[in-house]
Amino acid sequence: MLKILLQKFKTDFVSVKFWQLICFCKRKLIEVPKSLTGVFLSMLAVLFAVLTGVLLKKLGSDINLVTTLFYRFLFSIPILTGYAVYIRGRDFLQINQPRILALRTILGCCGITFWFLSLRSMPFGMATALFQSSVIFVTLFSPLFLGESVGIYRWAAVVAGLFGVVIITDPFSGNMSLYVFYGIAAALAGAALSLVLRQLGKGDAPASVAVWYNVAGFVLLSILVVVFPNQLQSISKDVFVDLILLGVVGSALQIAITTAYKHSEAVVVASMRYLQMPLSAVVGYFLFAEVMSPKEIIGALVIILSCLVIAFRELLRMRKI
Repeated sequence: MLKILLQKFKTDFVSVKFWQLICFCKRKLIEVPKSLTGVFLSMLAVLFAVLTGVLLKKLGSDINLVTTLFYRFLFSIPILTGYAVYIRGRDFLQINQPRILALRTILGCCGITFWFLSLRSMPFGMATALFQSSVIFVTLFSPLFLGESVGIYRWAAVVAGLFGVVIITDPFSGNMSLYVFYGIAAALAGAALSLVLRQLGKGDAPASVAVWYNVAGFVLLSILVVVFPNQLQSISKDVFVDLILLGVVGSALQIAITTAYKHSEAVVVASMRYLQMPLSAVVGYFLFAEVMSPKEIIGALVIILSCLVIAFRELLRMRKI
């Protein structure tokens, strides 16, 4: 009898260990593709962002900003609505924080306006570098608005990043154009938007927020067009195709970023997005014959390095939490 019990215990013990080994291997096999998916989506978001810039540079000389934004919001709505329905079903329009959503809409419209203006009037790489500096402003403002603590390393990175902004804009030379303020304003609006999205993400689904934002943006542009009808220009067939692509790529960019955050840590997604700056500079050089000066390149590198330090420290902080 004792021998039978020992044999049964041994069999059960081996079975449990074998099952635990299978679960461990299965979990590891799932985790690796999931993280790789996040990296792939982050790189895809970078490509979509660069493609958005290319389309804007191409459209810049053909139509005005109001027409561009009008069609950009219009052609984004169907895709984002379909995505939200796929994710949330009948609740795709449910929002729990309408006031914060309204603030997100205002900041989003301001940010996309200044971003488009900077791309239309500045070298591709320089505009992208200034926009990426929004991470620096997020770190600068987060203690004031979110009560987050910032250590000495991140403060040093903020100071270095601001120094990079000074280098790239060169405000003391007397040659700084008004267009530089578009890039800085886009970065500030993007930083404020990031802080608002942190609060909004605690109670609302990103897919639903994206639908409401794009619908609200289209309504605001429609009102503007009704008041000032001459701002909506007639467009050719080729320009119309580019505007459709702009809406499609803009929607794909939002979906890629949103999905990437579900598969990878936020710092991984943010770090991958910094590839947008050198890629934009290369694309600007080959497609639009834009050349950044050595001073602008140095400033852009300082900004990227400071943002990477901030992202790395954020990763360490989140792992401690």
